[in-house]
Amino acid sequence: MNYRKNVRKWDREDLLKLYDLRKSGKSWKEISKIVNKVESAARRVYLRTNWDKFLKSPDTYFEDNKQRKWSHDEMVKLDSFLKTNQSYSFIADQLNRTIASIEKKIQETDWKSWREISFSLDKKQKKECKSNANEPQAGDNLTQRLVSSLVDNARHDFTRLYSITEDSFLQRINLDKESLPVDFGILKIKAEEELERLGYKNPEEIELGEGTYIIVGDSHGKHTKKDMFRLLRRLNAYLNATNIIHIGHILDDDNDISYEWGEFKNLIVLSKEEELRIIQDQRFKYKFSYDVVRDNISLGNDLVVFNQDIITDYVNTSLSSLSKKIFDEKLIVNSHRLEFESRCIHDSASYTASPGCICEDHISKTIKQINFKDGKVVKQAFHDGFLKYRRMKHMYRYWDRGVLIVNVDSKGNHTIVPCLIQKTGKGFSTSYFDKIITEQGVFNPDEKIFVNGDIHSPQHDPGILDIQEQICKDYKPTKQVNIGDTFNYSSLNHHLMDRGIPILNVKILDEAAQTHYILKRISKWAKESHLIFGNHERFAIDFVSKYPQFGDYLGLKFICDIEALGYKMTLLKDVLKIGDVNFIHGDLKMYGQSGNVLEKASKTFGKNTFLGHIHYPAIRNGCYSVGLTGMMKQGYNEENASRWMAGFGLCNQFGGKSWPTTIAIIKYQCSINGKTYRVVNANSWKVNKYSARLSFDF
Repeated sequence: MNYRKNVRKWDREDLLKLYDLRKSGKSWKEISKIVNKVESAARRVYLRTNWDKFLKSPDTYFEDNKQRKWSHDEMVKLDSFLKTNQSYSFIADQLNRTIASIEKKIQETDWKSWREISFSLDKKQKKECKSNANEPQAGDNLTQRLVSSLVDNARHDFTRLYSITEDSFLQRINLDKESLPVDFGILKIKAEEELERLGYKNPEEIELGEGTYIIVGDSHGKHTKKDMFRLLRRLNAYLNATNIIHIGHILDDDNDISYEWGEFKNLIVLSKEEELRIIQDQRFKYKFSYDVVRDNISLGNDLVVFNQDIITDYVNTSLSSLSKKIFDEKLIVNSHRLEFESRCIHDSASYTASPGCICEDHISKTIKQINFKDGKVVKQAFHDGFLKYRRMKHMYRYWDRGVLIVNVDSKGNHTIVPCLIQKTGKGFSTSYFDKIITEQGVFNPDEKIFVNGDIHSPQHDPGILDIQEQICKDYKPTKQVNIGDTFNYSSLNHHLMDRGIPILNVKILDEAAQTHYILKRISKWAKESHLIFGNHERFAIDFVSKYPQFGDYLGLKFICDIEALGYKMTLLKDVLKIGDVNFIHGDLKMYGQSGNVLEKASKTFGKNTFLGHIHYPAIRNGCYSVGLTGMMKQGYNEENASRWMAGFGLCNQFGGKSWPTTIAIIKYQCSINGKTYRVVNANSWKVNKYSARLSFDF
């Protein structure tokens, strides 16, 4: 409710009483009680009233100042006074108006529009005097300025444009209806056409449902070559994608869009706002059929695709710097780098992903500062004249070529699959699920590696193991890598024992039986299985170091009969290498390196490195962590406020190169390769009864 509607206006008697009370020496507080007005209002009215004029003729004072129309000459004088920073009281004296009316007119007038329209009116009048029929009509220029003013007053918004009335608009520009060169309705139609030309008739946001979506980023016009478009066409056809969504910069330095985009009938351009007008112009110029969205795209229930402007093109800033206070909980943004970042949240999952770019490495040839509302270049500079632009040549080495493939199922749940793009003998190539997609065709990988870890048996998650097994039946890996912390060793947890807390209720044989069962079943997922020792497997080593009489039989190798299960073991702190991919558990301190765990691993071991230990999927600088296979509640963590997330990794190898990726499992479901995987038989992963025997071979 607007409380000001009930405020009684000042009348003749109020002003006379106010004048007398103030002259008698009453304070503002005393006056406010007597006249029944707010103290600040009484003071303001007293200071802004022209008392000489009022006292000379109290009866006509209000009539003289009541909506007296401002003439053109008065507006010109008012504009001049404003430009010379004159006070309201001085202007009021010069124009013979009240301070209140001066203030109101200054605040309500759209000065930019008024100045342009006033200039056009002057030209119009001069041309009408000359009446030269061969010259352009000045009324056309005035119409265009009025249209521009309407667009500005609507703030480039169609809804606001429809709500502007003729009276309110004329008041803002201090113009008579008779001075309009065309009908106000025609002005609105022309303003709508102008908004459409600028791109503002495109939807601000759209929602997309079930389907397969390819998210690409930052093509930068001519900097994306035809080879890359051949790969995109192949990938688009192979996936039968519902839409390709382009985020980030689609224009190059010369404000051109690659003509290759014209061949994609399912393209949606999520426009950067400064590129909107040019994108709109080129769509009509080249008769492109792509759709344009101005702000964001929602995929399924809770995934939002967005253009961010906080992380710039030529930096290596992590996606973790994007605040959840500004952006949504599940978000895809542009950053020129293939990244995935999990974020801490209560009772849910939150993450940010970026697809990388599809352009080649380049630096900006010209740096432009653009007033995108008017489409004018305000400033232009050349890169080699400034140090910060020369730095681009160093910083673009952090860029990644890649795409994100997002599957949305019939219930609106989604899964993001990050896909690296790199050059092979078959041209630009990427990998999705169990295939290698290249410019020249679709091929089977030479090797298919499934990666999981942090099972923490017997505190494993049966539902996650069930989903992973279903995926492996379709993926058919040739190798399987368990990346560590398989056996929880709760019974030998030295962290608790050092604090004087004995784990008397946990039997090591029960833990071993459950772990053996899980490892035996997982070993059937692939022809070759690898097992890395994690820090939890170290609990047995530490315990035996303190009590050497227990010897080797508490170790994972013996108590779970690892060799009989066919696993190839990688000891703690060692690195498993398959082709050009490194696998580590992730608990290495890597002293002397800087950054988070993934950044340290990337600097130490290089790209194509998988790790576990941190219990959430992430991608950073070519290093990939896989999500948790154990329960979210491990007894020592804060499961109600965590970035932990279930997941697994895939790594296809082809032609001597590898395509690693990490995939999250959210709410016990994962959609990939056109299929949604959910829990079917979780109970089968629990061991209720077992028998054990000890045998010796000589």
